[in-house]
Amino acid sequence: MSPYFMTFHVKGELVGSMLLREPEQKLLIDVSPNPSTGASAPGFAHPERVCFTLKNPDLIKRFRDETSPGDVIEATGTFAQSGYIPHKTSYIDTTFLLLDFNCRAQSWPELFHAGRKYSLPEMVWMH
Repeated sequence: MSPYFMTFHVKGELVGSMLLREPEQKLLIDVSPNPSTGASAPGFAHPERVCFTLKNPDLIKRFRDETSPGDVIEATGTFAQSGYIPHKTSYIDTTFLLLDFNCRAQSWPELFHAGRKYSLPEMVWMH
């Protein structure tokens, strides 16, 4: 067994998913590191997002049963690149294979106090 590995750990808002049946079954899911902006135009509600792939049939079923867009998920997995040619105009194909997940919240909570609605900041700086 190789001592090398490439893994990821992500927590974000589920944007949506698409089930592909051919040439092999897999579920593509988009996850955003930020809550929805509330915009109705496609691509503007979650301007930042990353696509992840699920291939395990049991995990695909569990994911589709337990989550829906707007939920906050935490997930882990592996990734690999193919078609990589540095400093050229060729594409880089990176596959993020999701191996496990947990649904952390059923969408972001709305914050109300004394009749006022508060929202989460668009960006939080951390040191």
